Amino acid sequence: MSKDVFAEVQRLGAMIRELREIRGMSANDLAEATGLSTSVISKFERGQTDIHLSTAIQLLRYMGLTLADIGEANVFDGFATIDWAEKAYRFVDDQRVLKRIMVRLAQKEHLLRHEQVLETIIMLRLGQPVSADEDLFSYFEDIETFLSFDAYLVLLARPYLPAWLVQHIGKKLGTCSSQQVPIVQVAQEQYHQIVS
Repeated sequence: MSKDVFAEVQRLGAMIRELREIRGMSANDLAEATGLSTSVISKFERGQTDIHLSTAIQLLRYMGLTLADIGEANVFDGFATIDWAEKAYRFVDDQRVLKRIMVRLAQKEHLLRHEQVLETIIMLRLGQPVSADEDLFSYFEDIETFLSFDAYLVLLARPYLPAWLVQHIGKKLGTCSSQQVPIVQVAQEQYHQIVS
């Protein structure tokens, strides 16, 4: 492998490490998701080894990202969206706060998938002419692991989801470990009442 190519691999490893840390995930979390050892992931993140492209895609997918997201957007700016989702949840009945979040989303050049979902949910909450559609439903149907951001989204979207999807989310939340962050536990409790 040429030096230039390996330098790109090292940059990708460093980016995955930064994304993982921003999301509050451990290398062990990624290892469990991909079947790689923690050691291999750690070496990849430090630029000491290479992994298959399909494995890098798995790592990104586990963190809710795609290669397109990395190529088209500054993914690190996207993590402000976690704060916006939390604010939308805390101030769900305050239209001024929701409108300010919409302004922030509108200022972004490219919205990542989870940001598009947040935008749709806020538009629904504001009563704007948008419908809960297949894109919104498929986002929740495809969730493998609930992170804080996803928990805020399921709590915000609950009134707009069909019963079958609420049941699906409730079952997935029921399989989450008890070591989750508080907002995931809130989502588990709310959806557990529906599933029970």
